[in-house]
Amino acid sequence: MSENTVITNADGKRFTVRTVNRNDGYGVGDAIVHEGDDPIIEFYDLDQDPSKFGERGQFVSRYYASTLAHRGAGALPLDGGNPAWTVDAAAMTPVLELAHSVHRSCTDGSCL
Repeated sequence: MSENTVITNADGKRFTVRTVNRNDGYGVGDAIVHEGDDPIIEFYDLDQDPSKFGERGQFVSRYYASTLAHRGAGALPLDGGNPAWTVDAAAMTPVLELAHSVHRSCTDGSCL
C-alpha cells in the first residue's frame, strides 16, 4: 500500500511525498501498476488547487527509492524549469530516510 507524507522546503512550498510499492497504482488515475521490486518515491506540489489536481497536489516528479538512497544529502531540484520545485537539504532528510527504509539494500543503513 502506498504511503504519503508531507514535507516543506525552506521557502514554505509543501510537497506530498508518496511511496509507491510493488502492485500499487501510479500515473494518471493510478492506472499504471508498479511491478518492480524497487519502490518509487513521487513528489507532488501540495500548494496547487486540489479541485484541479486532487488531494496529493500537482504531480512534479518521481524517482526509484534506490536512486534517492544512493544520491546522498543535499538539495534536489525536481524540475529545472521551476526553481520553486526544489527540495532543500533539510527537507530532503526525511525523504532520504524514507528511501533508505524502503530500499532493500539499505535496510542495514548502508547502500551497497
